[in-house]
Formats: sequence, structure tokens, C-alpha cells
Amino acid sequence: MSKNKNYKFDSTGLATKEKKIGLSLFKKYQEKYHIENISDLSILNELVFREVLQIRYKKKIETYSKSKTTESDATIPSNIIRFLDENLAKILELKEKLGLLQEKVGDDPFKYVTELKAKFKKWKEENQASRSLVCPHCSKMILLKIKTDIWEAQKHNMFKDKILYNEHLVNLYLDKKITKEDVAKILGCSDYYVDWLIEKWHERKEIEKKDEEKK
Repeated sequence: MSKNKNYKFDSTGLATKEKKIGLSLFKKYQEKYHIENISDLSILNELVFREVLQIRYKKKIETYSKSKTTESDATIPSNIIRFLDENLAKILELKEKLGLLQEKVGDDPFKYVTELKAKFKKWKEENQASRSLVCPHCSKMILLKIKTDIWEAQKHNMFKDKILYNEHLVNLYLDKKITKEDVAKILGCSDYYVDWLIEKWHERKEIEKKDEEKK
């Protein structure tokens, strides 16, 4: 279980009804994007607070417009418009910091990466009784997952032979659907390792291509 799972939304400064809206938004963001890092949760708290303020001022505009009898009388005060613009700019800035403004490409690779990271994190939390090791017969990495009475060996989807690697992940990066940073975060490695991995990946592809041509 994440040590930040019980992080509480700070609704200081909001009215009672606004606090409920804020808490609901906070939980939705946290669950949808799997935000658990303490610093990210703090940024999310500020983002939700700003979004609730945006709703507050839009309601003020609605009330103001209803109180006027003609369209010319219902001109929105410039100070409210200025606040909405400045607050929206801050909202977009905070969303960018949390990585929520990624461009959607193809079959939504950002969603795929987010879900993959969440699944991998959940797997680590739920499989503490698992082991990775080298198969004594084929010398490839395998994963041992404990069952009720025996260990069950499975193919390790984050290794190629003995190399930390995932082919689909590499293909997404080479197709420019995700960034080098995405690959590094998912594999839990450095950017330099990703560079090395791509170089080795190309070498392997060239060898396989030559072998196919010889056949």
C-alpha cells in the first residue's frame, strides 16, 4: 500500500459546498492518473483548489447576468474576466507540471503509459513474495510468483534475455509516441540506459535482418 494513500485534500479557504466539490475532484484525479508521490499530491491539491475557484467565479458571472434586464447591462466586469484568465493560466501550468496535458497520439499512448506504470506499481505492491532469477536451462530471466503450495514460473515481461527491456515500450518510443523520460520511469532506469538500450536494440534488429536474408 502506498504510504501517501491517506493524503488528505486541504480545502482551507473554500465554502462548505465547494469543499465537497474539491474533495470529489481530488479523488477523481488521484484515482484516474494514479498520483501518489507526495510532491505531486501537493501540486494536485493546488490544482483542484484553483479549479474550484474557477467554478466559483463562473457562478458569480451567471448570477450577475441573471440580475440584469438587458444584454448591454449584463457586461461582465473586467476584474472578473482578468481573474478567470489568470486563474486558468495557473490551472494549465499546474496540469502541465503533473503531466496531464500530454498530446494524444495514435491509440492514446499517454493513457497506455499511465496505465502501464500504475499496473507495474500495483504489481510490485501485491507481489512482494515474488523473485526474479536466471533460468538454469535457457539462461533467460524468469519470474517466480508464489502460489498456495508451490512456486509458479512465468515469463518476465520486463526482461529480454538478461537485459531490462520491453519491446513494445521501445517501439512506442521509436515511433515518437512517448518520450525517453517515459521509458526511463517505467523501467526504473536512467536516460543513459535508454540510449544504450536503443543502440543495442538496433544492433539486434540488424543481426536478425541479416540472418533472415541468409535463409
